[in-house]
Order: sequence, then structure tokens, then C-alpha cells
Amino acid sequence: MNKFLITLATLVAFATSSVAFADVKISGLLQQIAGMGDDVDGGITYKFNRFSFGADTTTDNGWTVGGSFAMEYGSIATGANSSYLPTSNSMYIQTDAATVTIGSAADAVTALVPRVGNMVPGGGHDAGFQFLFDGGNLAANGVAFAEAYYAMANNRINVALPSINGFSVQATYTPDMAVNSASGIVRASNADATSHGETTHVAVSYSGEMDGMSYTIGVGSINGNSQASPLQGAGSSTNNDLAAIAGAIKVTMGNMAFGIHAYDNGESFGASTDAVKAKESGYTVMATYNMGNITVGAGVAHQELVRGTKAQANATTLTGAAAGNVREDNVTMIGIGYNMGGGVNSYIQLNNLDHTDGDHATTEVDPQVLFAGISLGF
Repeated sequence: MNKFLITLATLVAFATSSVAFADVKISGLLQQIAGMGDDVDGGITYKFNRFSFGADTTTDNGWTVGGSFAMEYGSIATGANSSYLPTSNSMYIQTDAATVTIGSAADAVTALVPRVGNMVPGGGHDAGFQFLFDGGNLAANGVAFAEAYYAMANNRINVALPSINGFSVQATYTPDMAVNSASGIVRASNADATSHGETTHVAVSYSGEMDGMSYTIGVGSINGNSQASPLQGAGSSTNNDLAAIAGAIKVTMGNMAFGIHAYDNGESFGASTDAVKAKESGYTVMATYNMGNITVGAGVAHQELVRGTKAQANATTLTGAAAGNVREDNVTMIGIGYNMGGGVNSYIQLNNLDHTDGDHATTEVDPQVLFAGISLGF
């Protein structure tokens, strides 16, 4: 028996010594956020705390194969991981013809349409820090001030073509929008899920320079099956297919940068038989000025939603407002950030938020949120 164990250990040692292992990189982010304001519950919290590692290697045919795993501890109550980036788990194969990513990762529209919603220090509204203290948004469909499913790490295949003369093109296929980095391992059925099903993303961007100005322009479309949810009425056939568009431009001139982003989710979150059609759209405008380690910025964002007839009839909130009423959210923000060096960043951002359900008889709460944070990246 002992001779067998010695022989086995020797074989294992020789086998593993001949394996070329991939290079591994470890990174992460720690942060704390303090918030306060009028008509909100203040406190100390966090978001996007994460740990990630990645690895890549070169195969015998010259391809680069790699992968990454990033975990965000997203819910104190349940311990569940968030379905949004930076939580992801994917692998990629990079060739001269294209880079193919498989797993829970960003889609083509998220990757190529310039994100201006994160420009103001404190993450603008993309980071969502203000919504940790104000939960009063009335006009969002899952993601505030963005196209449908923005930044959600669903299980998908993404193909990115090489950039040519400033042009970049990507396309994404997602078999089921209900399956993401938080739910994918259980392979739950989408029969009663509130997400859309099979979906494709296509996006193109162009980056260039002109007269001392650099800019990136991106447009993208999202198309897919209808929701299989009874919230819009019994049977998935009564729901509209997913059809959304997004576009943005971001310009940098010296120390200044500004951008505008707009999206339209159309009737994607409504029923085909609605007498009053569903609508959801919005825009964001941001500008920043960099002064070395200090950055200042300001921005405004607007989103509006109209519930369709069936959605309003089945709603569990705001049932007093009629279908067709335009629900709106507006946020104005100013912020200042200080890069302390060594991977440490701090910021403070002031937000004025305005919410309305479209019913003049309703008195909404319009809070003001002040939050500050410090983060350590490694």
C-alpha cells in the first residue's frame, strides 16, 4: 500500500510539473458611504464592495484565453450576490478575428455606449449611491435612468470585433434575461419570471479627435422576447417584445469633459392589448472639470414612465393614479472628488430629487440627499 501511494505521488508530481499555469491577477474594492438629508433615512452603508480575480494564458495556436470572477456581496438581508456588475463570472477567447466572451458579463450596449451617468464624482447616478437613501423613484424599469437591463451580468455570449479606424462593433446573445450571475447556478425556470426571455444586443461606437477635442459616440439596440410575467396579464403572448435603443456622446477638451446619454425602452414593459400604451424613456447630461487630484462635476437626469392599461390594473402600488399618467423622476447633482493616491479615493455629492406620479392630487416626497464616501482599490 505504501509503495502504491509513493508511486501515485511521484506520478502526480511529474504530471503537475509539466503544466504551464496561467498568470493570475487579484483585485478588489472596499468602501464606506455616509448619507443624510431631508425626507430620507441617513446612515452608513456600502455598495460594490467586491473581490475579484482573473487569469489569462496563451494557447499553442496563439490565442489568448482568460477569465475573471468578481463577487459583490449585494444583500445584507439575504446574502445574495447582485445580478449587476461588478459581479460577474466569465471566460473569453481572443483571436485576430474577434474576442468571444461566455458567461455572466456585460452586454454590447453597456460596453460601447459611453456611460456619462457616472461622470460626476460619487458615481453620478450610475453608482446609485443616492438611491441607497432615497427609494422613491417612480419612473424606472429595474435600472434608474438607463436602457433596459443596463449593466446586468446575465449569462450570455458576446462577440467583439477588432476596432478599425476608431469604429468598434459588438453583438450579444442572451438565451434568457432571467438567468444572471445571482441566479444562474440554480437554473430556475423563467415560466413566471418578470424578465424578458431570449435577447440580442447590438452596438457600435466611434472614437476620434478633432481640434484638440477627443470624443466617443455610441448607439445600440436591444431586442428580445416578451416577459413571461402574469403582472401584465395572463400568458406571455399578451406582453410586448423587448425593443429598446440607447445613444450617447462623450467629449473631452483638456481638463473638461461633458456628455449626454438618452434611451427609449418604448412599449417593452407593457401588454400588446393595452388601450393605453406603456412608455419609458429618459436622458442624462453631465460635465466635469479636472484639477489634478481634484475633480468637480455637475449633472441632471430625467426619466419618465407611463404604465399601460394592464400594468396599472395589476399594480400593487400607486393604484390611485390612472393608466396613462406620466410618472417622472428628476435628479440634479453636484459633486467633488479627491484622489488621495495609493488607490484611495474620496468624494462628496449633493442631490436634489423630484418625483411625481402624474396625479396632481398626490403630494410626493422630494428629498435632498448629501452623501460622502471613501474607497480603497487594490
